[in-house]
Amino acid sequence: MKGIKIILIALAAFVTLTHFAAPATAAENGVHWLTYEQGLKKQKELKKPMLILFHLPYCYRCKKMERRVYKDSKVISFINQHFIPVEVDLDKEKPTAKLFEVDYTPTHIFIAPDGSMALREKDVIAKARFERMLEFVAEQKYKTMNFNTYEKGQP
Repeated sequence: MKGIKIILIALAAFVTLTHFAAPATAAENGVHWLTYEQGLKKQKELKKPMLILFHLPYCYRCKKMERRVYKDSKVISFINQHFIPVEVDLDKEKPTAKLFEVDYTPTHIFIAPDGSMALREKDVIAKARFERMLEFVAEQKYKTMNFNTYEKGQP
């Protein structure tokens, strides 16, 4: 009888562990952030737009953006599929921040595959608006209109 109990306990533990060790979702893996230098190389190779997030690890607005937007599996998947995501720490990478004239966090800069700036936005951005921004750049709408015009035409 003891042997059966031990086997049942072991089986229950195995089932529990394998259930929680299921394949990771996009939200668990998160955005595949690169450094600015890595992003530049990747952009030349893949010809995709680049999303640059300027942040500070202690910035409360950045943490709010992380919780409300960058933890969403739909946002994560879209960014990882359509963009070269780059994360720049404003304190550690001052030359990059200076190059883009960034002095506020969070700041999001979208760079078109040709290297031109497609869109720039600072502060916390609501998830729905951020999703529209991602679509605007991924669909290259910046070539024919500004973001405000695009946003007015969205449902």
